[in-house]
Parts: sequence; C-alpha cells; structure tokens
Amino acid sequence: MDRITILNEMSGSFRLAMLAILLVEFGGLLHAQKPTDGIAAVVNQRVITFSEILGEIQPLERQYRELYSGLELVNKLREARLNSLKSLVERELIIDEFKSKGFFFPENVIDDDIRRHIDERYEGDRRAFIRTLQANGISLSNFKERQLEDRIVMAMRAKEVQQAVIISPYQIEQYYQDNVKDFVRPDQVRLRMIYMKKGLFKETREGQDGETVEVDPQRLIMEEILRKVKTGSDFANLAQSYSESPQRTNGGDMGWVSDKTLRTDLSEVAFSLRPGQNSELVETEDGYYILLAEDIRKATVVSLDDVRESIENTLLQQERERLQQEWLDSLRAKAFIKMFF
Repeated sequence: MDRITILNEMSGSFRLAMLAILLVEFGGLLHAQKPTDGIAAVVNQRVITFSEILGEIQPLERQYRELYSGLELVNKLREARLNSLKSLVERELIIDEFKSKGFFFPENVIDDDIRRHIDERYEGDRRAFIRTLQANGISLSNFKERQLEDRIVMAMRAKEVQQAVIISPYQIEQYYQDNVKDFVRPDQVRLRMIYMKKGLFKETREGQDGETVEVDPQRLIMEEILRKVKTGSDFANLAQSYSESPQRTNGGDMGWVSDKTLRTDLSEVAFSLRPGQNSELVETEDGYYILLAEDIRKATVVSLDDVRESIENTLLQQERERLQQEWLDSLRAKAFIKMFF
C-alpha cells in the first residue's frame, strides 16, 4: 500500500501528524530549484504532487530557463509553481463540488469531445493520436479522465456566473470619471513608411571629386525612391514595390501611431512632419526609412460614448471574476487543504 493510499485512509489528528512527518521528509524539496517529486498539497482526499505541478508548467519553465538565470530564475520558477499549485487546488475543489452535488456527464459526451480533438488536432487519424499519447506516457483512460475533469471545471465555472450581471449607467460613468487619464488619446500621426535593410556588402564607386568611395547599394535605391516621391510618384505604390517592412502589402500603411508606438529615432521625424509631408531619407542602425504623414491628430480625451461599450465589458469581466472568487473562497472554507509548497 503506497503512502497516498495510507494517508487517505487516516483520519483526525493522526492524519495531521502523518502530514507533518511528510512535510519534514519532503521539506528539502521546497527550496530546490528543480524538485523531483513529493507531496505539494492535500485537498480533501486528493494528493497533489510536485510532478503534477512541473507537468503543468513545463513549457513556461523552458521559456524561463532561456530568459533568466541565477536568483531571478529561482524566483520566477517559484512564482510559476505556486500559481500552478493554486490552479490545481482550485481544480480539485471544483471537481469535488461537482461530485458532491451528484452531477455527472454521460460518457458519450466525453467520447464526442475526444473525437473532435482527434479531428481538429490529428485530421481524424486516431492511430496518430494514440501514438502521441503513448510517446508522452499517457494512457487513453487517463486522457479521458483529464477531458472529463476539464469539462467539469468549465461547466461549474460557467454555472456559478450564469446569473445575469447587470452594469448600470452610473457604474460606467463612475469608472470613466475615476479612470479618465486612461482615456486620453495622445498626439497621433497617420503614417506610411518605406523601409529597406542595409546592404551586407558595399560597392566601390567614383565620387564627384574623382576619389573612390564605398557606398551601400541599398541606400542608392532608397535615394532614387525618395526622388520619385518628391516628383509626385504615388507613395503607396512605391512602398508595395520596394519596401521590406511587414506593411508592404498595405502600401506601407502603419495606421494611427503615437510617439510611444514608434522608435525614438523614427518618432522624432514622424511628429515633425505636417499633414501630407514626407521625410528625407532617415538612416538608422538597421536600415533606411522614408516616412509620410498622411494626417495629424492632436491629443484629446476620448468621449464617454466612444468607450462606453468597452468600459461595460471591463466591468462585466471584473464582476464575473469577483463572483468566481467568492465561490472558490466558499469551497475552500468547507474543504480540508494542506499546502507544503
């Protein structure tokens, strides 16, 4: 009989005493940068292990190990593991509540979910699906159980916030007044851009004074494009033909941009232009730019009518989150939870 089975069969003070022993035994894992396994938490009759936590955050952990090191990495990993543990605890509380209410899902519902999963992820190839499970050490029954639990959690969360949440006009107006600084639209310019990367190799040319000079052929192309712009050629057509920016297919259209959405070296140029005016050739570390300011929009406060819908959506989301948290707190209050992390 394993420790988890023994633990589940214990009761009262003896179970708590045993938990304390386990805490000492696995305590060294709490401070390790990469714990192997052990008990992270007990929720009612369910034990959550460290390996479950690591399994949940594996992709995020790989990302963190590439981005951070030293103490910063340790802190990031610990925060991610704590968040994962919290999520797993909430998951168990919700599943227990579902079972205590006598709810159930017919087996064919989960079978349908799995069929859709195979159709969407494996183009209907069930054998490829099974091979993927086997490669990851997951049995079909375990996968079905996970699918069932996912559906339970989703259904129970939806059930708890299905009551109509009504946001009054007064709440919207009050939010607008309290957060009016967030609705200030800064100076903006409707910008088009032609961009070319710097050439990898320079060419040798004879200068006006007869001396040999090195020039970037990419710059020469951009200088010719600038001459065409100045003589009336259509900027958007030139951008489609020559620009190397992602906006090339849209004629170099950047839309409305503020000084915070542009690099400083480009922002200073863009916001010095008048409507309809193009810049000279702008050279930066990465390449060459020609900017066109199609229009200018001065800073202003966005009206309440223009943001009413977005404010209402924000308040609705906040209220749903509050209701969810109240419900989860009520589940915690009546559950046995012991955390070792």
